[in-house]
Amino acid sequence: MSYAELVAFLIIQAIEEEGPIASSPERDPNGMDGDGLPYLWQLFGEDGLTQRFLLLAKMIERATSRKLNDGFDISVAQWRVLAFVCISGPASASFIGEAAEVDQAEISRAVKTLMDRGLVTRDFEPGSRKTLIVSPTTVGTELFNAVREQRRSYFLRVIGKLDTGQKQELSAILNILVNEVVLERGGVK
Repeated sequence: MSYAELVAFLIIQAIEEEGPIASSPERDPNGMDGDGLPYLWQLFGEDGLTQRFLLLAKMIERATSRKLNDGFDISVAQWRVLAFVCISGPASASFIGEAAEVDQAEISRAVKTLMDRGLVTRDFEPGSRKTLIVSPTTVGTELFNAVREQRRSYFLRVIGKLDTGQKQELSAILNILVNEVVLERGGVK
């Protein structure tokens, strides 16, 4: 399902569950309301917490994509792979996909591009002629460090208005939500 299809589905679902929305914010041609928020942000009201959460994640991913592409000529998928192997150490592409909740095809394309740019290598795991391990190169590690500083600054700005208690509360809430998602899909808590 594309993002546009998801948005349409969520709007229809909200209208079916809650009835038509009584008042909608003014819209500009760029899809923003009068406060600069995406138009969709106000459509769901207080009952639309999940939809707002998904929209916020999409907004952050788009900002991330723009900054990575403009500043470092790297995609979000490529960044996820590079960051994973720089932080967690060398790993197979399938392990990276599972650990990061990323589609295997997306991981494969990202690894290929990173290899072509000399940012990672892919070699057989010692003692195995089947498992290939992705590892960062020196150039890849240097790029990772530069991108990580930019990402750190961005996220500090995003959460900068939260005090320590709010950050702890948000972290606790996110832990509750992720545990529910894991349980829902049949995983072990």
